[in-house]
Amino acid sequence: MDVAADPKGVRRHIGMVSGGETSGYGLLTIEENLWMFSQFYGMDTRAAKARIKELLVVVGLSDRSRTRIYHLSTGMRQKMNFVRGFLTDPEILFLDEPTLGLDVQTARTLRGFVSNWLAERRDRTILLTTHAMHEADELCGRVAIIDKGRILACDAPAVLKRGLQSEAIFRLRIADLADAHAAVAGRADVSRFAQTAHDEHIEVDLILSSDAALTDVLSSLQAAGGRLLSLEKREPTLEDVFLHVVGHGFEDAQREGGGT
Repeated sequence: MDVAADPKGVRRHIGMVSGGETSGYGLLTIEENLWMFSQFYGMDTRAAKARIKELLVVVGLSDRSRTRIYHLSTGMRQKMNFVRGFLTDPEILFLDEPTLGLDVQTARTLRGFVSNWLAERRDRTILLTTHAMHEADELCGRVAIIDKGRILACDAPAVLKRGLQSEAIFRLRIADLADAHAAVAGRADVSRFAQTAHDEHIEVDLILSSDAALTDVLSSLQAAGGRLLSLEKREPTLEDVFLHVVGHGFEDAQREGGGT
């Protein structure tokens, strides 16, 4: 279908959940809002109410179904938005940071629901935009890493991570050093570098050409005044892949508009 030539036709087949949105009419209850959206799609009333009841149980809002929207917290609004997105059982669903503002347990529950929904409906497609690498790893069959509007890598998560297994990945916690970048800048054995500042230490993620390179890197950090608190060798993650292909820290990428 041509989205420009037949936008109304396309809308019947798609749904969307965007993190942080404030959809809904404040004077209506959760149940009334969701029923209203179901009617926009022409759903049978009885089927719509049964589906609403089922999904409100999933997100833990069944006891708040008659609460007016203006009484809801940000997290509760997002749960309602999540229900709205899946209400019509769309063929293609766009999820844009769908767990934004939710507590850890609720976010995990919703990810589980998404996984089951896709497993039971092999003819459906979800396009997920997220900065949470664990979310992309858990839910996505294929991941595209985007930086400044360009797709730098696109494959199954396992394939992307497998490409880093020939390199050595370490996470260091270092005290008495405000910036470790200068100590390792220009080293040929450091493939990628990122650091995060904490109150009393910095956390440094390194991708090295080999395990043997670690000794010299630690010596450079110590010479710069750093004191090693802990060292962890890790298996590759999607965040490591992002760091590898983008070439700078993930927090920097978020500020500049990168993501998956």
